[in-house]
Amino acid sequence: MAQPPAPIGLYESYVRHGELVAVSGISPARAGETIAGKVGRELSFEQGCEAARRAAENLLAVLRQAAGQDDGAIQRILLVRGQVNATEDFTMVHKVIDAASELLVERLGERGRHARTAIGCSTLPNNNAVTLEALAIIAAYPSVSAAG
Repeated sequence: MAQPPAPIGLYESYVRHGELVAVSGISPARAGETIAGKVGRELSFEQGCEAARRAAENLLAVLRQAAGQDDGAIQRILLVRGQVNATEDFTMVHKVIDAASELLVERLGERGRHARTAIGCSTLPNNNAVTLEALAIIAAYPSVSAAG
């Protein structure tokens, strides 16, 4: 299982308000290495899709963290925003982000189906090929009394 990537700036990986969880831009970084470059130039369509899958795995790791490592507490992914570091003439941005959407549905079933935006960008932080953001619903933690 992927480990949640550490933030690379002054922000939180996620913010939780009740059952609503907002996840910051998640990269395809794993163990200090990322998939970097511009899709359509340094990276092929297939490499862009792999970056999207890895970013989706990292997104799930952040959601698990927000859920106290309880996959069952992840009730629904509402929205995914995907950004692809792409050349001006690369028109398959939505297909690259499809790879992330497919992984989320594969892992979570119907709970992983979501609304989505996919956009191409001229650059992304650390030259990452893809970043993902999300809104999700995670079950509230059970209340525990001080008496235990």
